Amino acid sequence: LVRRRRCRRRPAAAPLSRVLFDVKNLTRAQAAFNLLNTLGIWLPVIAIVLLGIGVAVAKGHRRALVGAAVGVAVGMLVLALSLAVFRTIYLDAVPAAVLPHDAAAVAYDTIVAYLRLGLRAVLVLALVVAAGAFLSGPSTSAVGTRQRLTAAIGRLRRGAGEAGLRTGPVGTWVDANKQLLRIGAVTLAVLALVFWGQPTGKVILLLAGLLLVALALIEFLGQPPRPAVAPTTRT
Repeated sequence: LVRRRRCRRRPAAAPLSRVLFDVKNLTRAQAAFNLLNTLGIWLPVIAIVLLGIGVAVAKGHRRALVGAAVGVAVGMLVLALSLAVFRTIYLDAVPAAVLPHDAAAVAYDTIVAYLRLGLRAVLVLALVVAAGAFLSGPSTSAVGTRQRLTAAIGRLRRGAGEAGLRTGPVGTWVDANKQLLRIGAVTLAVLALVFWGQPTGKVILLLAGLLLVALALIEFLGQPPRPAVAPTTRT
C-alpha cells in the first residue's frame, strides 16, 4: 500500500503595495480638487465675457481686441513659465525617501497635463484672433497686405480665365454676396471651434487655415458681371 501524501497548498502571497502619498486631510484635498475643476470650467467663460465687454465698450474695438488677444497670449506664456519653474521647485522639495524623483515627475506632469494642453490652445487662439483683427484693420501694413493678397488672387483668376475656366453665373452671385459668404465662413469656423470636444493648438491652426482657404476661394470665385457692349450702328 502506497500512501499518498497530501500536498499542502501554500497561501498565495499578498500583492506588493507601495504608498505613494500619505494624505492626512483627504476630504479637504478632494473638496479642493472639486473646487479647482469647477473653477476650471467657469473661469475661462467669465474671462471671455469680461474681455468681450471690455472690447465692446472701448472706443477702438479692433485695437482693443488686438490688445486683449495679445494680453491673453502673454498671460499663457507666463503661466507656462510658472508651471516649469514650479515643477523644478516641487521636485527639489519632495524627499527621495518619500517619493522617487521619476515618480514625482510623472505625478506632476499627469496633474498639469490638461492645463498645459489648454494653455497652448488658448495661446494659439489668442494669436490667431490678434492676427485676424490686425490684418482686417485700417493700418498701412494691414491694407498693403490685403491689397497684395487680392492682387495675387486676381492674377490667378485672370490666368484661369485665359485658360478657359470661367465661373459664369456662380461667379456673379458670389461677387454680389461676398460679405454674406465671408460672415458665414467665419461663423462656421467659430461654431466648429466651440463644439469641438477638446480643441488643441493644432486643431485651431487647422480651422484658421481652412477659414483662410475659404475666404480666398470666395475672393477667387467672385467675378463682377461683364458690362454690356452697346450695339454699333452703321451710318
